Amino acid sequence: MTADLLDAPQAMADGTGAATHSRPGVLEIELQLTAASVTHVREIVVAHLALWGLIACEWQVGLATSELLTNAFKHARPANHPAVHVRLVLSRTPGGLFLAVTDPDRRHPTSTEAGDEDEGGRGIPLLRQIAEGFGFSSNDRGKDVWITFATP
Repeated sequence: MTADLLDAPQAMADGTGAATHSRPGVLEIELQLTAASVTHVREIVVAHLALWGLIACEWQVGLATSELLTNAFKHARPANHPAVHVRLVLSRTPGGLFLAVTDPDRRHPTSTEAGDEDEGGRGIPLLRQIAEGFGFSSNDRGKDVWITFATP
């Protein structure tokens, strides 16, 4: 029998429940995503990178986690609801990492030109700059938005 760092539902500081599962090289988190839980999920992802010896990737993967979750919260959350159900998967691949967020909205992400005074619109261009790959695809639950990173 092996112990898992995060193998049971966890209560986050804001009261959000998350089902987290990890096994060697894979982290899966399912949760009702709120604005406040983005930071907590990013911290869980960064902790797994440290466990995997990939501290050099923390800022890029942490930033991508925040961007993907924030976009899911902003665009996939039903109007007047405090949360949206999402699934995050982080997995090691030969020479890299794969990060995906699944949300229930079937609309694909679109890149916009952000002006100097705009508060949003910079996420997708930023993700494309810090990662090896970025993409999205439809699935039976909505869509997956994914990003890949090369590891040192």
